[in-house]
Amino acid sequence: MRSVAVSAAVAAALLAGLASSASAQTVLNRWNFNGTTTATFRTPSSGSVLSGTIGGFGTSSTPSAPLSTQIVSGAASDPGTLITNTTAPVGTWTYNRSVNMPSPSLPVSNTSTGVTFLSPTTGYAGQNIKLSWSQTVGFRGSRYFQLLVSTSGTAGPFSVPSGGTGSSISQFVTGLNSGTSTISGTATVSVSSSGLIDFRTIDGNWVSQVTGTAGTPANYANGFVDNISYTLPTAQGFENNANFAFAISTVWDPIGTYTSGTTGLLSSFAGTNSTDVINGYITSASSGGSMRLDLVTVTAVPEPTTSLMLGTSAIIGGSLAWRRRRRGEAV
Repeated sequence: MRSVAVSAAVAAALLAGLASSASAQTVLNRWNFNGTTTATFRTPSSGSVLSGTIGGFGTSSTPSAPLSTQIVSGAASDPGTLITNTTAPVGTWTYNRSVNMPSPSLPVSNTSTGVTFLSPTTGYAGQNIKLSWSQTVGFRGSRYFQLLVSTSGTAGPFSVPSGGTGSSISQFVTGLNSGTSTISGTATVSVSSSGLIDFRTIDGNWVSQVTGTAGTPANYANGFVDNISYTLPTAQGFENNANFAFAISTVWDPIGTYTSGTTGLLSSFAGTNSTDVINGYITSASSGGSMRLDLVTVTAVPEPTTSLMLGTSAIIGGSLAWRRRRRGEAV
């Protein structure tokens, strides 16, 4: 009986080891946007590759570092970076910033504004590339965003992904309404298999994108929804590619008759249909609005390996053979 227990324990340990090696994930690049210079703002803050940069997509200019007085604009899940300033604002501050992306000016073409990310995946062949981020959307910002991918760097061409796995997130968020009144509720974000991001903010309300500054560095939640993600399939050129890049861009309503201009941009905050002007699912009357991204992360995720399956079969088969042999000896 003791031998059986030992054999079972060894088998369990081997299976656990194989499963662990098959499911281990590696963060390649992560941007927290807490840098105080343009260079550190645009480059990854952590990761095993630690190489890449951000840029403007379409008509968007390349994002630059926020004003030196801006202390907080990022997701509450970002612990921030402790920085001591000898110039204004003098003092020790916890910088927690994000990257800001404007909605399309009206009228412009679809997917015309956004942010690009160059993130090499060299050395990670045969692995799924997972993209994840935190996001918040302003009142006049678009409800819809499109993830685009490129295997040829930020010069493109960019295309809509296919066959991937998107997340579906419901998260309780808090923030300020009209800049003064505290509100809270559930925001929902879904990402389709083609990378279409549908962002709905708090029930019937919008969250003011509060910015904390020197002297008032309170870490407002800003209505960020965390862990939004899309996992790309393998064998499409995204893994083991020094020129892998992706973009998140604003898009017009993809499911209605609204395609451009003043009839194309649907508000992100909750409503039921295109005529529901009370709850805000309406076409935008003007340009403006924005969205913010934080903790943008590129991760390599190994696929279930053949070795795991073979190892499992070998352990099971060996265990059965051992038990049959023991039974034969007992007889």
